Amino acid sequence: MENLVSISKTKGYENVLSKISSSIEDVSGLKLSDGDRVLIKPNLCNFRPPSSGAITHPKFLDALLCFLRKNFDNLEITVIESDATASRPDLTLKGFGFDEILEKWDAKWYNLSKNPTIIKRINGLYFKEIEISEIFDNYDYFISIPKLKTHSQTKITACLKNQFGCLPYKNKVIYHKNLNDVIADVNLVMKPDLCIVDGILSMSGGVAIYGIPIQSNLVITGKDPVSVDSVCAKLFGYSPRGIGHIQKSKKLGVGTDKYTLVGDIVNLRKIKINNENPFWKMCLLNFGRYLQSRATLK
Repeated sequence: MENLVSISKTKGYENVLSKISSSIEDVSGLKLSDGDRVLIKPNLCNFRPPSSGAITHPKFLDALLCFLRKNFDNLEITVIESDATASRPDLTLKGFGFDEILEKWDAKWYNLSKNPTIIKRINGLYFKEIEISEIFDNYDYFISIPKLKTHSQTKITACLKNQFGCLPYKNKVIYHKNLNDVIADVNLVMKPDLCIVDGILSMSGGVAIYGIPIQSNLVITGKDPVSVDSVCAKLFGYSPRGIGHIQKSKKLGVGTDKYTLVGDIVNLRKIKINNENPFWKMCLLNFGRYLQSRATLK
């Protein structure tokens, strides 16, 4: 089967439902049946407002849930996220109205750090045994809806790195020395069936929290996270060959960097997100990183 990646151009978040619908159709639709158990993993990495570009926008999640409810009956939908060093997604959920969206579409919330875990044996680059939430033993379809952002350590953070947030540990910073290996391992055991990247409000120049928001108006969709992230890398002007977690995930067999573009944009040469920032902005960003590192060490 041909490996398809869709890039859709939006008018901000006002037409996001139609673009999510068309992008899913572009990549041959969903292999879902009525009554299936669906997991959805947004990026709720910090208590940062949606306008910052740091977290998956609530309107993006709202549109996806609307699409699922309109097209399938009796799905058991669960939105998942875990605690992290500087992240309490339970607070983010309530602070920015995600809880109201879940109630609206009859979806459940599940904090991976506060529920039982299981041990999986894998032939990974870093892990041979990995602890994951037991919910990953009890689902039918997994959708990842990350943000489109740059990152000081991994260059980009999109679909593959979003699954790093599925690790149930709060102190995930201990893996940063081996981050590319760990990201690849995590996707080996918790690989999404569909990736829909919120690139409507993207972010560049930062650590995925304190960057510069950019109105990119893009939705990137595909069923192969390696392919999707390869496209996301190119949108920022990076070669996928120079991004460690993309190459390591490919090496492990998570996916491929060979794909066919479909949708509104089929030539990446016609579009590039500005990844350059003025000197004064970079100074502010570096100061923010310093404060974050100090807080992490306390």
